[in-house]
Amino acid sequence: MDIGMEDVGVAVCQELWNKVTLKAMELCGETRDMVLEKGFFQEFSRSISELRVLLQALNVEKVEAAMNTRLTKTALETLDCLLKTACNIIKDYKSRSFLSGLFQQQSVISQMKSLAEEIAKTISSWQLVNLNIAVNLKSKTEQLINSLSSLEFHSAVATESLASEIQKFMNENGRNRINAMKLLKKIGDTVGVSSNASMVQNELMLLKQEKEEMEAQKKQAEAFELSQLMQFLYSTELVMSPRDEEIAAYHKQYPTESFKCPLSREMMGDPVAIICGHSFERKAIEEHFRRGEKTCPICRERLTSMELTQNLSLRSSIEEWKQRDMDLKFQSALPGITSDDQSIQNRAMEVLQVLMERPCYAQRVAEEGLIPNFVEMLKNNQLNRIAALKCLSYLAKYCDNHKEAVIEAGAVRCIVRQFYKGEAEPAAVAVLLELSAREDLAEKIGNVRDCIPVLVSLLNYSNLDVSQKARKVLENLSYNTHFVVKMAEAGHFQQFVACFNQGPQETRVSMAAALIQMELKGNSIRDLEDKTFIHNLVLMLSSSSPACISAGLKFITKLVAFPRMVKRLLADPATVPPLLGLISIVKTDLHWKQEAAAILALLVEGHQPTEHQMYQGLQELQSQHNINLFLKLIVSSDSKTKIQILHLLVALGNKFDMARDLIRTDNEGISYLFLSLEGDEPLVKLLAMKLIYCISEGHPAGVPLPPSPVKETAINSLAYILTYSVNVEERSAAAGIISQLPNDDIVIDEILCKSEVLKAIRGVICNLDEESFGSRGMDNSGTSLLENALAALLRYTEPDKPELYRQVGKLELYPSLVRILSRGSSLAKQRTATALAHLSRSISSSISDSTGKQALPLQNVLKFFSSVSCCGSGMAECVNMCSVHGDACSSRDTFCLVKADALKPLVQNLSEKESGVAEAALMAIETLLTDHSTLPCAIAAIEESQGVVAILQVLEKGDLPAKSRALDLFLKMQEHTRMNGQLADRAERILVQLLQDDDLRKKAALVLKQMGILPEQSSYF
Repeated sequence: MDIGMEDVGVAVCQELWNKVTLKAMELCGETRDMVLEKGFFQEFSRSISELRVLLQALNVEKVEAAMNTRLTKTALETLDCLLKTACNIIKDYKSRSFLSGLFQQQSVISQMKSLAEEIAKTISSWQLVNLNIAVNLKSKTEQLINSLSSLEFHSAVATESLASEIQKFMNENGRNRINAMKLLKKIGDTVGVSSNASMVQNELMLLKQEKEEMEAQKKQAEAFELSQLMQFLYSTELVMSPRDEEIAAYHKQYPTESFKCPLSREMMGDPVAIICGHSFERKAIEEHFRRGEKTCPICRERLTSMELTQNLSLRSSIEEWKQRDMDLKFQSALPGITSDDQSIQNRAMEVLQVLMERPCYAQRVAEEGLIPNFVEMLKNNQLNRIAALKCLSYLAKYCDNHKEAVIEAGAVRCIVRQFYKGEAEPAAVAVLLELSAREDLAEKIGNVRDCIPVLVSLLNYSNLDVSQKARKVLENLSYNTHFVVKMAEAGHFQQFVACFNQGPQETRVSMAAALIQMELKGNSIRDLEDKTFIHNLVLMLSSSSPACISAGLKFITKLVAFPRMVKRLLADPATVPPLLGLISIVKTDLHWKQEAAAILALLVEGHQPTEHQMYQGLQELQSQHNINLFLKLIVSSDSKTKIQILHLLVALGNKFDMARDLIRTDNEGISYLFLSLEGDEPLVKLLAMKLIYCISEGHPAGVPLPPSPVKETAINSLAYILTYSVNVEERSAAAGIISQLPNDDIVIDEILCKSEVLKAIRGVICNLDEESFGSRGMDNSGTSLLENALAALLRYTEPDKPELYRQVGKLELYPSLVRILSRGSSLAKQRTATALAHLSRSISSSISDSTGKQALPLQNVLKFFSSVSCCGSGMAECVNMCSVHGDACSSRDTFCLVKADALKPLVQNLSEKESGVAEAALMAIETLLTDHSTLPCAIAAIEESQGVVAILQVLEKGDLPAKSRALDLFLKMQEHTRMNGQLADRAERILVQLLQDDDLRKKAALVLKQMGILPEQSSYF
């Protein structure tokens, strides 16, 4: 019985032995083809393979003899259990997806290490060293035990890094397709498979199964991790996401073709059925019938009625389909907004910008907290920023509770930066327009740096929609005075004017003070021309508030720099009275008096002479009362006020004859003006002289001098200023006044004769003549001084003032005068030509009256030239003789146009277009023709200087006075010369044209008669 039991025990152990051996073989096979961590699992597989070899080599009976049957059986059962557990772990690990395996490998490795240690411990319990077996088996057993006990499993660094990258991608809720594809390729390289759609599809299938298992086991954390891994694979876009699949399935369930109109091929919005039962879009079928068709477009059945019936069922289906389609698209697009992949983000925005036109979807986007994402998209040039702007505009339009979130996310700052770069999209301005509709948000928008200036710049943007929206945004911001001032600073005054007109006095004062600091430009000031605005501004001057008056004065001072504003201010009858009031009231602040006078002066200077009858204020200014008031003020006021009042009087004198006459008749005022010439206030002195010159220029009586002895003092003061002053303007004004002194006053002539005035005039003419030939040329003040000095010189060249005239001849002025004919201003040329005419007329009279010397006719001079040798002193003397007057004008003190080489420049001045120049030049040339004895020579000299051609040009293009004098000159010359050829034809044509002019007809006819063209019995005589 005992023998039988032992045999049974051995048989059981032998069966277990064989079972363990087979399980070891199976485990070797499972671990051999591990994909991940191959090196480590292959080492484990080698150890198990050695265990299998050892088991095959050993005899179970020997082991049993060493241990006893019970212990052997227990050890084999333990070993079998360990190998089976290891085999199950490996099989489960291999059945997982690659992605899941990456995250489970650390746990699997840890379990396998524990099992290896347990297997080694079990083998050690067999005490094989005590068995009578071969030495090599004992050695292998010891090695196996040591190998399994010391087996170390470490995951590779590359694998751990890859798992970390995937974990990071999932933690960041990543949806960047590019990064996802890079990770997928790394996974494929690690596991040795192609990273394609097939691999992704297989992984997703495995992950889904694992997720379902985890959910069934209530392991929510593990299920969530698997969901993240699946989302990672979907982000590669190699396969359709569940949402895309749902949309595709929905489209398959409800084919859109059935919702499209057979005629227009577009989705139907108003489907109607015809009598045969087919449905179409209403407009499409109506157009079909309008063309005369009587048949159904589908079945071709002839229709007995054209009646259309609304297909409510189809319409309901279409609307239901559209709503469901939009819902699916919305849900599919939402995750794309938070993706790191720009292409996914762009596609999501393209979908949402269409859907968010409906308020419900805009509200849902806001509730999802995606506003900051859209704002961030504005900063990325690679993203569809226009779509992002449209989405933001819908959020601002439909989500009142979330508008502040749009601003807090930085949308306004981003939009302003885009505007600065020239990227002004209608959607961007639309965002600001919707947000600014709320006053609390408008405050935040207006305070964003540079927002208002940029919006102002958009008012002239080429895109009309942008400019109109920008204007509306500015209107929304205009409730705030500070913002309105910012708009004005940027050049937009429309809101400024509106706010100023509607605001209380305090607001107007602050706005006026702000505008005073601004730089105004002509093209942006038109809004300030508003009549109500001007009137409200002027009313500030009548306020009881000093701050209001001060701000109003400064504001108006700034505006009168612009001619258009001058007109608007003058057009308001309320402008001048308060300014006059500020000047006339004794207790008025001196600064206000000065500012008021300065404004009035600018108003007077800024209007056109033809407009003074249009403005009541200008008429009021030149009343006798006010002129007398101003003249009294320059006597009693402080220096600064006196200067401004003088400015005003000069302006009035320059503009109005009435004002000039009133000033001239105020003897007390005139006396004070002349007394001012001796004062020590340079500007008062200068303005007083300007005023005296202004009221004297062109007046028949000349300068209104005060009675003696103030008169003599005044003339001496003028002479002193002209001679010794270093101020160019003072000298110019003094010269101008001297030129206007009364001509019939012997006292004046005596003072001037004894003074250094003529030398000062010579100095001016010669010095400025040299300066005008220099590289710099003369400035305006130098030109004015030269012109007035020449005007003063005319007093010395009058033929009836021999004492003064003789002084001119001694100063050698003639060369400088001749040069001025070529280089001076038009007025300087005119006055120079007049002076030369005076001088030439005087010499002509003296030569014709002389009995000691006879003038030589030109023929005699030429004969004399031919009879004299070409060398010797006699020839030199002959050459220096005048071709007109001979040696009669050879005296140093005698002036001659020909000898002074003035004839040619005078002829050239006949082409001057400025009024008076040609006439003065003709007057000078005509002085050569006053002596009949030298007439032929004078005409020959004029002809030689191309004078005839120049005179014809005056007759053709000159003004009336010049033409009249040119006809007189032409008539004198025609008596002693004959024109031929083209010149004669031209003269005849011009003179015939002049017969049409009533003022010139008779003179022109006389010349034509002299030329033999008109008979003496002509009706023109």
